[in-house]
Amino acid sequence: MKIDVDYIVRILLDTDSVNNFKTGDIAFQPLKTFLQKQAKEFQKAMVAQTYVCIKLDQGVDNGKVIAFITLTCSEIDIRNGYTLDDCEHAARYDSLPAIKIARLAVDNRFRKYGLGSLLVSLTTAIATDEIYPTIGCRFVVTDAKQAAIYFYLTQGFILLDTKDNLEAPEPIMFLDLLKL
Repeated sequence: MKIDVDYIVRILLDTDSVNNFKTGDIAFQPLKTFLQKQAKEFQKAMVAQTYVCIKLDQGVDNGKVIAFITLTCSEIDIRNGYTLDDCEHAARYDSLPAIKIARLAVDNRFRKYGLGSLLVSLTTAIATDEIYPTIGCRFVVTDAKQAAIYFYLTQGFILLDTKDNLEAPEPIMFLDLLKL
């Protein structure tokens, strides 16, 4: 059962409250640590950009992060794991352009509201509406934690079909933006 929650999505600010973010699972603790100790530094260094869902209190932005996604530029080597039939010449390159979901987490008190799906949709919108028209971008990629594979499958991602990847502890999953 989904219960409505009022929120906004925006870029992480220096003033945002990240200390009370709860992952609810020790396997996701590194995501919380990144948010608390590195996300703002990565933004200042132009290494990654973090978008946050902020819970609104009576319509007011209180800076309390309830979900986040961190994006960075990337590439994916799809050879031997995916066929790119629509562009023969591009298929010859070792790797193709992608935007990477480097981190994605929803505070365990706000799961089941669809915030993770919303942030993935934001990512595909950024890739197709902003990055692709300017420089080109074909894929969204992530190194999925085992506990998150099902979530990414429900978002349309597929596992890169190579032996090494399928046996990896955090396998590469990707979404072909042309197939949306």
